[in-house]
Amino acid sequence: MKFGELIEGLALADVKGDLGAEVVDVDCDSRFMAPDWGFVALKGASSDGHDFAPQAVAKGASCVFSERALPGVNARSSATLKGNPRETMAILARRVHGCPDLRLPLIGVTGTNGKTTTTMLIRQLLMASGMGCGLIGTVLNAAGGREEEAVRTSPESTVFYRWAKRSLDAGDAALAVEVSSHALELARVHGAAFRVGVFSNLTQDHLDFHENMEAYFRAKAKLFAQCACGLVNIEDDYGRRLLSENPKLLPYGLDKGAYRAEGLALRHDGTSFTLVTPQKMFRVESPLLGRFNAYNLLAALAALDAAGFDLDALLPNIGAVKGAPGRLERVDLGQPFGVMIDYAHTPDALEKLLSAGKDLLTPGGRLHVLFGCGGDRDRTKRPIMARAVVDGGADVIWHTSDNTRTEDPERMLDDASPGIPAEIRSDPMRYHRIADRAMAVAAAIADCRPGDLLLLAGKGHEPYQDVMGVKHHYSDRAAVEAALRGEEIPRPWAAPC
Repeated sequence: MKFGELIEGLALADVKGDLGAEVVDVDCDSRFMAPDWGFVALKGASSDGHDFAPQAVAKGASCVFSERALPGVNARSSATLKGNPRETMAILARRVHGCPDLRLPLIGVTGTNGKTTTTMLIRQLLMASGMGCGLIGTVLNAAGGREEEAVRTSPESTVFYRWAKRSLDAGDAALAVEVSSHALELARVHGAAFRVGVFSNLTQDHLDFHENMEAYFRAKAKLFAQCACGLVNIEDDYGRRLLSENPKLLPYGLDKGAYRAEGLALRHDGTSFTLVTPQKMFRVESPLLGRFNAYNLLAALAALDAAGFDLDALLPNIGAVKGAPGRLERVDLGQPFGVMIDYAHTPDALEKLLSAGKDLLTPGGRLHVLFGCGGDRDRTKRPIMARAVVDGGADVIWHTSDNTRTEDPERMLDDASPGIPAEIRSDPMRYHRIADRAMAVAAAIADCRPGDLLLLAGKGHEPYQDVMGVKHHYSDRAAVEAALRGEEIPRPWAAPC
């Protein structure tokens, strides 16, 4: 695309240089620059993109967009951004890739919990039925047969539109997108036309970024201004509020809604229900476990139906779905007790995890829960998370660390401890405080008896432990497997990534 075509009608100042300069892609990260790319210089929280403009031009950038003048940066073309620079960057990215969202059905899922599993289920159902499906999410980004590990839940708009174009070019039938509140606030999906948007739930999280729950809710609600059809969980308090504010949205829920799961049966080997849609009813038999996975599956099926896909063609392949890695994931090396790994890192997610654990627990067995709280994040939710573990019915609590980042792990444990009654904290049979997560995993495995169930919460699929800003190789699954084999678990800080 020519520079002049790319910037037509945009709020820019000081447009200079060759309007005929070729622009094949745009990005705000100079490390990704290539010949004939456009570089967008943004001032960030920890670094200033303007400082890297010379590096971008040296790599062949044909044009530079900046928030201020850049004397001495001699790109073929340049312009100064006006208004919201992130929105302008998103418009540039969408244009340079030919507005792929207009030719590919986008299904966006937002909410505190459930985004990853719901989008994964959408992709798995389409692929199991012989159709391609792109994915942009927490675990990976995918288009056709190409998959790459994701860096963040919702990437910058430049990466978002690049993957959307890849998905379109690969012939995918749809693109499933996790849409975080950060993405909506920072214009990472700005301008995208979503065929369907889904709201799963809203519980306390990210208050280190959002001023309060109201601001968090308002950020999530922005998605539905970009959706042709919106589906909202009517059994969530904020979902009901969203429905009351926008009567065009469709409700879904296990017990009521335009889409619902009647006769839900939760078993140790799977889940079954009758899916009721506005047009038809379908029998669903799934290998997924737990009530919250029933919500996720319902949301995925409702979204696919609302997007125009034929559920009669999809449902025969539902036995192939596995959900998302690190979401109620079993670890089984033949041990006489259960072990499951989950990403639960909010009070609500912990409540749901423990509820599922109690449903799966062998009669007479003990429910062990290993959990921690993330560092450099909302400190107010730490005692609430601890209380959720207690109220959820944990028989044995393993209180440990989860990505301490730059914080002192012992102080973080102190922050959460008030959520656990003193009589439990003083009982060495019920409460164990071990800041080192690898040591906590080894101790928990050693304490499990036949019939017990150990739930490891917080890390899920993550292959690292972030300590003092350094990501060290570590995974709960690998730690559990080592402990079950009687091997020493490597300390998380022993081998930096």
